[in-house]
Amino acid sequence: MVVEDFPLFYDWLFFNLPSLGLILLAGLLAGLIVGYLVAVFRHGPFEAFYVVAQVVAQALPDFVRTSPRRTWAIAILAIKESLHRKVILVAFAIFAVALLFGGWFVNPASEKPEQIYISFVVWGTQILILLMVMLLSSFSLPEDIKNRTIYTIVTKPVRATEIILGRIVGFGLVGTFLLVLMGLMSYVFVYRGLAHDHEVAGDTQTLASFVDVDQDTFISKLDGRRVSENAVKEALTTFESGHRHRLELIQDIREAGDPPPENMESVVSQESLPGNRILYQRVICSSLGSHRHRVRVEGSNEQARIYLSSALGYFRARVPIYAQQLSFTDREGVENREGINVGNEWSYRGYVDGGSSSFRASLSEARFDFDNFRESRFSGSNDFVVLEMTLAVFRTFKADIQRRVIAGIQFESVPDSELDNKFVSEVFDFETNEFTVQSKKISRDLVGSVIAPDGRTVRTGSFDLFDDFAANGKLRIRLSCREPSQYIGVSRADVYFRASDQHYEFNFFKGYLGIWCQMIIIVSLGVAFSTFLSTPITMLGTVVAIVIGFFTGFIRELVGGIGGGPIESLIRVITQENMVQGLETGVATTLMEQVDKLLIMLMVSLTFLVPNFSSLDFTTFLTHGYAIDIHRIFVALATTFAFCFGLLVVGYFSLKTREIAK
Repeated sequence: MVVEDFPLFYDWLFFNLPSLGLILLAGLLAGLIVGYLVAVFRHGPFEAFYVVAQVVAQALPDFVRTSPRRTWAIAILAIKESLHRKVILVAFAIFAVALLFGGWFVNPASEKPEQIYISFVVWGTQILILLMVMLLSSFSLPEDIKNRTIYTIVTKPVRATEIILGRIVGFGLVGTFLLVLMGLMSYVFVYRGLAHDHEVAGDTQTLASFVDVDQDTFISKLDGRRVSENAVKEALTTFESGHRHRLELIQDIREAGDPPPENMESVVSQESLPGNRILYQRVICSSLGSHRHRVRVEGSNEQARIYLSSALGYFRARVPIYAQQLSFTDREGVENREGINVGNEWSYRGYVDGGSSSFRASLSEARFDFDNFRESRFSGSNDFVVLEMTLAVFRTFKADIQRRVIAGIQFESVPDSELDNKFVSEVFDFETNEFTVQSKKISRDLVGSVIAPDGRTVRTGSFDLFDDFAANGKLRIRLSCREPSQYIGVSRADVYFRASDQHYEFNFFKGYLGIWCQMIIIVSLGVAFSTFLSTPITMLGTVVAIVIGFFTGFIRELVGGIGGGPIESLIRVITQENMVQGLETGVATTLMEQVDKLLIMLMVSLTFLVPNFSSLDFTTFLTHGYAIDIHRIFVALATTFAFCFGLLVVGYFSLKTREIAK
């Protein structure tokens, strides 16, 4: 999963408070200027000053004395109006029909069907909810003014703040009710669509259906794939939901002091070996995509009966503990902020070099510095911690096709002082599995050395990960490429420690909370625009705001690219000029460039008038099975309420100065 920002709410708030102050000041000045100009056309230049001053003087008392009781009464009217328009029923009917027949078009045989299912329901919910609240909020106030039903409200002692806020609350409650209903139906749809069971393919559900593994090639006789090197027998499961799994009977040899296998129910036999070792013969089920099936064995030998659980792993919310900083070193060991560039246009990942076989090994590596790495952050058994990695590989040649590119990880303490000793572990080599989440269980007891500040080895032995390596809460991981002439790519989000998972249902709720934030913003936009625009223009303005919000990043990237501004780009398309080559100098070119600068400034300014909806969209976290950080939720809620308050102010002044009766 691509993660480019790691927000901390307090840091985000502290960083954005000055910008928020400037926006409020600029909005106040712009509102006063626009209000005065409008008043000039209505009342003349001298009287306009007193009109604006009177409206501004009434604003603070109106906001302070806003009545919750009258606001709730307006909200009830908005809810009744929404039910009368039957838009909510239409949206719900469309969603129900989509779920009813959606299973026909979702392929459960794909490698990761949960991503397809979740994307389908979240995208459908998002589109229908936003369209529904846009229609409700855009039609409400202009229709009331047109039909003169607004007279029954404005003739009462009701403040403009209560009218605007009441409609936002009313339409927001309608959308919230429908969103909750859609969320519950979506969860049931996804759960029922992914639930499935398997059995052992063969005459019996016992080990008698297994066949021997070719010990020379370790290539499966059943599906042609490579099996585990400690496998002695194999079998396949039945074909369900468009796929099947491979079962293996493996020989798991462990020292007497080592912990037993996690799933003892999968053990067929247990035998003591010379050298104080224990042999476990157990059955494992290969994972497919992101799901697996737990194995349970009853009996022993050939008559051992195999039972497989329902699918596990689809519904998870992994809690990653990311490094606070990622840095790289080049081939010479010089530290850089970015890794080696292998020619990819997308610079999300930096690469480390494996060196050359004809010269000395490369000193290139990626360094992940963790802060506040404490034992308390890991619940359950602390005999080991789980390290997960999603690595990219860039090959300069195909290399050995029998195995993947080898990488190495090494743990190192980060002393508070340069005069303190540091702990350095041995290098752990492993095969990379490109663009797949690899889980490594890191034992708490690490074999390594204590290194003095002058580079001397003080002592070697086994040291504790938390008490020795991370005694001050700091830990460093060094990632290197162990293959000559090969490269391994990594980003800050690609290597993390995994804490205990969150409840998936809670994470699912947080994912839909992002849609709720988008919905409230659209409701506020529609209500605020409808105070001074007609219904068609309000809908058009809301749609434009939605488009800008969803494509904020693309617009900013587009205006900052090569090829010039809008006019210059159009001219280059018509004349088929190269984007890099400069245009002929002259008055026309200079004038065009200045106009383009103005248009680019306008386009960039528009992206700051609407929140970035991508920061409120948590679909990626749900589809990839990651817990949504609470800091992201706080940032989304703060952004939503701040923007809605600004729209409430705009709607208040627009409605306060509008001539409703004509």
